[in-house]
Amino acid sequence: MAVRFVQVAETEKDEEGVQETVTTVVVNGQTVETRIYGRTVIHCDLEPDITADVHSVDISVPTWVEEEYETGEQNEDGSNTIAVRQALRNERRTVDLGPDGLKALQKALEPFTAASRPAEEPPAKKRGRPAKKAAQTPPNAS
Repeated sequence: MAVRFVQVAETEKDEEGVQETVTTVVVNGQTVETRIYGRTVIHCDLEPDITADVHSVDISVPTWVEEEYETGEQNEDGSNTIAVRQALRNERRTVDLGPDGLKALQKALEPFTAASRPAEEPPAKKRGRPAKKAAQTPPNAS
């Protein structure tokens, strides 16, 4: 998330979201502590002065990467031969955009969006250990 610390007047120190920061300055060999107040503000990654109506947008960027693969051949020692090839992967990214940046992204993606289809959800990752099976008890033989 694109954030920055914006200093505010001491009179605003009790307002919601305002944090106190202590800075140390050495003046003529004497250490002086100064208290300043500010709040964290989310801003647009493209235009840092834009702080209103900023949204975090997840994007998937196709990226060429090198991957290793087994060629199907054997090395002299009997191990599998490994080679390298280019592979296309989607890199998940997040960008914080103000209204103009968001409109520009949507406009740039229009031809691709128009030609695309809804993506399938990736399979859910299994977490934890599998559940234990309930112990089966034989019926009472009376």
